Amino acid sequence: MIVKTDYLGDVEVDESEIYTFEEGIYGFPDSHRYVFLGEMSAEFPFFWMQSLDESSSRFVVTNPFAFKESYDFELSEKTLEELSVQGAEDLVFYTTVVILEDVKKTTTNLKSPVVLNIKNHKGRQIILSEDYPYKYPIFEREA
Repeated sequence: MIVKTDYLGDVEVDESEIYTFEEGIYGFPDSHRYVFLGEMSAEFPFFWMQSLDESSSRFVVTNPFAFKESYDFELSEKTLEELSVQGAEDLVFYTTVVILEDVKKTTTNLKSPVVLNIKNHKGRQIILSEDYPYKYPIFEREA
């Protein structure tokens, strides 16, 4: 399948790379199928989460643990059940990123991570009960 993007051009993805979000993403309830494009590295720890349902629905995402080592939370039984999680090894977490003109002020949303089951390709965005900010400055290191 070819995915047309404004930022990477035409990208070929395999059907097995598609993640299904039954409830969509907050603010984008009609986008249910997403692919993750680009390669995250230590030098560039970001990539794209691109909707296949609405081409304008795309997000920069990152591994939140790379920027906040103490990031810790528990998933509800409901979330684990909805994602059909068998074990912790099934799960990967990302957070959406807002890159600002002054890149040093770039933030990530620690309150609402994206949770993926990499075994069955189900995904959800959740709101944590833990006290994390929606706009965490990622280039400020923890004390």
